[in-house]
Amino acid sequence: MIEFTVFYLIFVFCFIFPPSAFVSAGVTISNLFDSWLGSEDLQFVQYHLVRTVTTVVIHSLLPLGFFGGVLLVEGLDQLLLLVQTPLGLGFLCLSALLPVIAVAKVFSWWTNNWSSHPLVVSLTAYATNGRHWNDVASEINAEFRRIDKVTVRTNPISKTVITSSWIIKVEPYAVRVAHQNHVILELENAEEHDYTPDSQTTQYLWVKVEHLQTKQKLFSIRLNAMDYADMQNRLQRSISNVRGLLINQDIHARFSKVFIEEVSLNPVFQTQEEMDSCLGCGVNNANVRLVRRCLPTEATNGCTPCFCRPMWCIHCLSKWFSARQDAEHPETWLSSRCPCPTCRSPFCVLDVSLVENVQNI
Repeated sequence: MIEFTVFYLIFVFCFIFPPSAFVSAGVTISNLFDSWLGSEDLQFVQYHLVRTVTTVVIHSLLPLGFFGGVLLVEGLDQLLLLVQTPLGLGFLCLSALLPVIAVAKVFSWWTNNWSSHPLVVSLTAYATNGRHWNDVASEINAEFRRIDKVTVRTNPISKTVITSSWIIKVEPYAVRVAHQNHVILELENAEEHDYTPDSQTTQYLWVKVEHLQTKQKLFSIRLNAMDYADMQNRLQRSISNVRGLLINQDIHARFSKVFIEEVSLNPVFQTQEEMDSCLGCGVNNANVRLVRRCLPTEATNGCTPCFCRPMWCIHCLSKWFSARQDAEHPETWLSSRCPCPTCRSPFCVLDVSLVENVQNI
């Protein structure tokens, strides 16, 4: 009995908070009920509406499953001895009551087209001007299907999705949504964890999402500091750091910042041409042009003229530049060259110009 109890407690804990082994084996709600839940990529809101309901019901059955396990493993006699004790009988009554409460809660959500479900309540807040929450759900579904979204995951049971307009935090029992135009983001805490045996330090950041007008805290996002730059680039608003917290970013993110600062010192390229979206991210408009400025020397042939029209934003170009440098010698990156992502003509930082759109030159 004791061995089975310990085993079942470990199983329940791993089922609710699945480690990588459980995820790989498919012992999760998402995998076990894949055919019932549908496709997250095609119908994101409807998928998580059904997933949260399924999670509530299945998790409510776990305590009752203990008694079923005792019956199968230990036999009927052990089960009868267990329920004859006051503690065992009380736990059995509670275990039988939890599924009833869960089903009643799900039924209350289901009535009136899920209008009382927490996810639908969040969507209804944005269904203004006569729109229905399904209209808002369709917008989120369409943006989630795009490849330019950013997904941040720090544990197996929750994740944060950043689309062009929405910030979505997915949790086991709830999905919280916030429109980027209606919130402000603030860096509220930073924590570091040391991992042995090589004593590597990983920094995690807490970002508070707050309503713009009411100043009400909607939810918090926990993310690895290495994901901070990608998340910031996808947001319409910058994350304020009023506490002055030090962020440990990876070397590519730090180089990208220096690269942009150096490019801002170069002459601006003026044009009347309307810029298309960046080929790299598809979010920002193309805003850089390569104009050769460095001349050949005795030690090097210099850069090659590039005649490509502006097709990349400064952020994507900086990532392209750093990805093609010698990882073992980052001190040489800023003075090195890189092939143009379109025509492969070599260029350096001095050749990169920000584009300024003017009406009359």
